[in-house]
Amino acid sequence: MKKKSVVYILFSIPVAVLLIFDFIMLGIVLFMQEPPQRSTGGVVLDPSAVDERPDEGQGSSPGVTVAGFSALTIPPDIDTVPIDLYNPIENNGLYYMTFEFRLPDDSEEGFEVLFKTGYVAPGKHIYQVTLSHRLPAGEYTVQMLIQPYRMSDLTPTNNVSAVVKLTVK
Repeated sequence: MKKKSVVYILFSIPVAVLLIFDFIMLGIVLFMQEPPQRSTGGVVLDPSAVDERPDEGQGSSPGVTVAGFSALTIPPDIDTVPIDLYNPIENNGLYYMTFEFRLPDDSEEGFEVLFKTGYVAPGKHIYQVTLSHRLPAGEYTVQMLIQPYRMSDLTPTNNVSAVVKLTVK
């Protein structure tokens, strides 16, 4: 009986030491990693940003919640494009939104409007848009402009402009 106990102890001690060493190394590796960055619709949030101070924001209106994307692929030579544009439900009672895709060109304005939506209510989606003209196959860099409007008086607020890679294939 003593022989089995001694073998068990001699075997258990190195296994326990290896397990403890593994946990220590795992802790060191996890501690040394940089904190993950949160991503929202292609925008990387600064990990050093903090909540507002208790004395700030008194009497201010809540911010606009916007959903976006950074790339879109559509078939060539079609007028009606499948897409999912939406006004998040978090804007309920606060903001309508319009969406516009602008293709840079040499005109006086510097861009051509590929499409523009009407007001989109919070929680509502647009699943297809009609382009101003068909696009041949290729890659395009377009500007997606999201314009929030206060529901109370339809005045525009600060807009969001994002670059979208549009692939037509």
